[in-house]
Amino acid sequence: MIDADQQRDELVERLFSAGLAMGELMTVYLGDTLGLYRALERSGSMTAAELAKETGTFERYAREWLEQQAAAGILTLDDGSAGPDERRYVLPPGHIEPLLDLESPYSIAPFCKSFVALSGAMPELVDAFRSGGLVPWSAYGQDMIEAQGDFNRPWLVASLGTEYLPSIPDLHARLSEPGAKVADVACGVGWAGISLAKAYPTITVDGFDLDELSLEIATRNAKEAGLADRVRFEARDGAAAGQEGQYDLAIVVEAIHDLSQPVAVLSGIRTMLKPGGTLIVADERTEDAFTAPASETERLFYTYSVLCCLPSAMEDETSAGTGTVMRRSTFEKYAKEAGFDEVSVLPIEHDFLRFYRLDR
Repeated sequence: MIDADQQRDELVERLFSAGLAMGELMTVYLGDTLGLYRALERSGSMTAAELAKETGTFERYAREWLEQQAAAGILTLDDGSAGPDERRYVLPPGHIEPLLDLESPYSIAPFCKSFVALSGAMPELVDAFRSGGLVPWSAYGQDMIEAQGDFNRPWLVASLGTEYLPSIPDLHARLSEPGAKVADVACGVGWAGISLAKAYPTITVDGFDLDELSLEIATRNAKEAGLADRVRFEARDGAAAGQEGQYDLAIVVEAIHDLSQPVAVLSGIRTMLKPGGTLIVADERTEDAFTAPASETERLFYTYSVLCCLPSAMEDETSAGTGTVMRRSTFEKYAKEAGFDEVSVLPIEHDFLRFYRLDR
């Protein structure tokens, strides 16, 4: 039996560690946003003066950041005995991939960026808790848009069109036929549609989203990938995103739980599909039932739910109020209400996501 003093001590220690981690996460955000890690990676080692000159930052701030990063063990020193102005700082080889390679499965900078974005919306969130109102997606800013896109980018780029969908024989065959059409609903910055177009060179992709900045980034990403002729993005509601019977495949990545009206959107997608068309939904791999205490993954889902996913979907009294922790049974209920007769879970292994298949 744990006594009250032990509970107190454990909680204080836990939250102190969490506060320290959050502070270090925010300094990683600075290094990422200001290009400090990239400059260190290019140069091999740098003094504070060299880093400040290279990145256009103020030298005294650069020195303090470098010292903090070394103290935290994120950077190392060439010579620990050197004076403050002579110290040369190094980004260790094993830290380059997590901090700088956005297509690596070990990429962590977007995760850090997302929490800085969440912290910026705290005043609006406090008001929403009191009023029951909405915290609009715009309150989280461009950082959250970029973080969400880059968090899913590694598996979308590396696996969606080259491993996951090819493991579904009938769908792979359909997408390999000339003229197949794909709808990327709630497309965000477009990595799903772009990855599919790369993998299947005869398909066309229409991406739909209501966030103009996301669409602007998605359009730029498609152009840079050389796919602007086959991948197009436009501002349209997923509940009415296309004419009946247009698409062989629709895909929704990590968005159903964010929707104010998930059943309406799923119903609209069903209408968009050709007879025999398929919808693939990737959403959080939650536990089947609530437990407390929960696993770290479930705790992470709840954190995002409280701070972003639930409040950004609370448009009015008719909102579904799903939140990030959408149980499998909840999604199946939404799908059946939208007119899908059967929902299957695909045997795709992913630490954070579950993949559903629904057919018209």
